[in-house]
Amino acid sequence: MTAWWPFNRGASERKSVTELSLSQLSGLMGWIGWGTASGQTVSPLTALDVTAVFCAARVIAEGIGQMPVRVVEDVANGDGLPRLRMRQDHWAHRLLAIKPNDWQTGYEFREGMVFNAALAGGALAIKNTVNGQVRELLPVPPGAWSIEQRSDYSLRIRVDYSDKTHGYFELDQVFYLRGPSIDGFRGLPAIRAAREAIGLSRVLERQQARLAGNGGKPSGVLSFTLPLSGEAKEKLRDTWQQRYGPDGEGGIAVLDGDAKFHSMTMTNVDAQYIETRRLQIEEIARAFRVQPIMLMQADKAATFASAEQMFRNHVIHTLGPWVARWEESCARDILSHAEGLRVDLDERNLLRGDFKDQAEYYAKALGAGGTPAWMTQNEIRAEVGLNPVDDPAANRLSAGAMNPQGGNDGSV
Repeated sequence: MTAWWPFNRGASERKSVTELSLSQLSGLMGWIGWGTASGQTVSPLTALDVTAVFCAARVIAEGIGQMPVRVVEDVANGDGLPRLRMRQDHWAHRLLAIKPNDWQTGYEFREGMVFNAALAGGALAIKNTVNGQVRELLPVPPGAWSIEQRSDYSLRIRVDYSDKTHGYFELDQVFYLRGPSIDGFRGLPAIRAAREAIGLSRVLERQQARLAGNGGKPSGVLSFTLPLSGEAKEKLRDTWQQRYGPDGEGGIAVLDGDAKFHSMTMTNVDAQYIETRRLQIEEIARAFRVQPIMLMQADKAATFASAEQMFRNHVIHTLGPWVARWEESCARDILSHAEGLRVDLDERNLLRGDFKDQAEYYAKALGAGGTPAWMTQNEIRAEVGLNPVDDPAANRLSAGAMNPQGGNDGSV
């Protein structure tokens, strides 16, 4: 990892690392991991070994990453009705939607920030600001930064560099995205809250792997009524291991000399591995507030209709809070709460139904059924990725059969 320089060299002072506060030390220990009753140490890195955790963080991050980013300006007209104007010419649009830095696309930046925030509770990027405009967003790896609150409630961020030094940044010098919080300024890592479920999942996977590594054959004890010499014991154990061990050919064992085999492990059925592992996936999904179906957890009772509603619930209840967090963090850290400007993540593509549902929706939007239209033909064509048509009627709203006065220009 290279040092996080150069950017705003005068904004913060680099100092030698001499001591860590209690909160910084606890943050570092959190990155190292949390202990569990199952004996597993769970950290953001080890938690990713559990596929349910990896999938839960991915499905949130990828959902936010694929939403188009728009900088929207609220325009006031004399009629008092609100107007919106897309500001693709604004510097913030290029920064957030196209090029946040020299090595990431807009999608990659959003995906990485939300991925870290979902796992570790928060994500940080340092701003390179020139003449009041944010030119670059430089993401800081998790575990390399911590945040503290001063006695006057202001926040200060400490960033540790690869050369064993560190720097301090004020909140207005960074882009800070966090998840749910207990203290109001630090995000609570989901993996910390779900560490017991994640630890148990790791134990179950290792047990299953050991059983598979043993060729699916249980370990056990061979016992004999008569005593055996040490040489006979070693020879018998080697022969048994060679024939019935992980790489053995298996088959039916024939024991003589009043020998008995006592199994020391449970089978998958005895241990109910499948049921237990399904439950752990649901527990992890609950901690990340993700629908189990989004973690590829098949529900035998689910139908195509119910699955579609689950996908909609995912956008509304899982991605919706992250959309609000992203938009409001951008308003604070990128636009500095500029009046009339805001960042909008467009989730409409994720909420679209099948072609039949879309056709019914757009038919009603054009005024089908007699009610006045709320969309023009060209507006609908733009939404579905088609070029506008030159017919002037394509830019007029239909008044519908209930209003014979005729339509008007969709812009009014």
